[in-house]
Amino acid sequence: MIYLDNAATTRITPKVMDVLKDSMDSDFANPGAIYSIGLDARKKIERARDNISISLNLPPTHKIIFTSGGTESNNLFIKGRCFPDKKIAYLGLEHPSVREPIEYLRSLGNDPFSMLEFQFEGRLDLSKISTLADNRSRLLCLSHVNNELGTVNDPSLIINALCEGSPETRLFMDGVQAVGILKIPSQVWSGLAGYSISAHKIHGPKGIGLLVYDSKLSITPIIHGGQQQEGVRSGTLPVPLICAMAKAIELATERIDEMQEHYEFLNSRLVQGLNELSDKIPELNIRFNSLVIDDYKKQSPSIVNFSFYPVEGEVLLHHLEEKNIYVGLGSACSASSKKPSKILIGIGLSEENARCSLRISFSGNNTIEDVDIFLEEFSKAYRKLYLTFSKNNNAK
Repeated sequence: MIYLDNAATTRITPKVMDVLKDSMDSDFANPGAIYSIGLDARKKIERARDNISISLNLPPTHKIIFTSGGTESNNLFIKGRCFPDKKIAYLGLEHPSVREPIEYLRSLGNDPFSMLEFQFEGRLDLSKISTLADNRSRLLCLSHVNNELGTVNDPSLIINALCEGSPETRLFMDGVQAVGILKIPSQVWSGLAGYSISAHKIHGPKGIGLLVYDSKLSITPIIHGGQQQEGVRSGTLPVPLICAMAKAIELATERIDEMQEHYEFLNSRLVQGLNELSDKIPELNIRFNSLVIDDYKKQSPSIVNFSFYPVEGEVLLHHLEEKNIYVGLGSACSASSKKPSKILIGIGLSEENARCSLRISFSGNNTIEDVDIFLEEFSKAYRKLYLTFSKNNNAK
């Protein structure tokens, strides 16, 4: 099997699986219980919290709240911080778990400010940051790495721009596609109001994530119940999942230099191969929707998104699946929708080109051989499907 949809999810690594299994076997007690095995479970959580703080270089000013994943983390901060009417700004190219909570608040009269007209190559044009002050926006919500394009909104540059152009606006970032791919400088945290992480994107288990947020900020809970985690997020904490996530974050951050080099190598081979196919196949017109550059401040090396009109991406995806090759169309959360990607439409693609697109996303498990086999099978499938398309059009 060749798996090239790692932005959707990743395989759990053996070291993380070992932690998960061991903890599931031994840490069964409720960490809220006051007897010894409950207290031991609680200590495991605090140790995991400390290890995550060290791995991410978090300052003591920021807290960690454990959640069920990136979607809940985004909802918790956006709704918990801005409900009902604290004005939000966003680019409009974010994951649905950012866009939809904002649209929900719009239905309650929040009047969020879309900066989609100020996007450039899928990123926020920082020369327009003063419009946030003009609109009295108190929170700017952005993807650190866009989940479909791989384009990067550099937090260092954005924080500096906010300080100069809109100092009353705080920054929240969806970091789900960034951790383990890009380095997060320790000095950035002081300028971040909040940041979300999901374990299953970095070879950890599904069902666990976290929200990092500035402890000076108040967050209204969206889940009420047992007052766990200082009342910010109620619910019995899953000790094995938390311990496994801490291990996944540790492994992802300590190998980041090695992984960036690996992703860059795979990325270059893929882009070069697609360009060579375009030269060999006259009817194949590759359009790169991701930036084709070696600059981690602008583009994640782990994601390549490209279009190939007139063959539809979903049809090609299933042809590749027959060869045991798995690729993505975009956000797995909305893959069942027949509508074209809002992100691709947002950066200016036509509906036709948006439908004729694929997203390739790498992990450390991928090899050059994976890329070469993909290119070969993609070429065969495209030729076959293009021929079918041409015959059907000629018959009309």
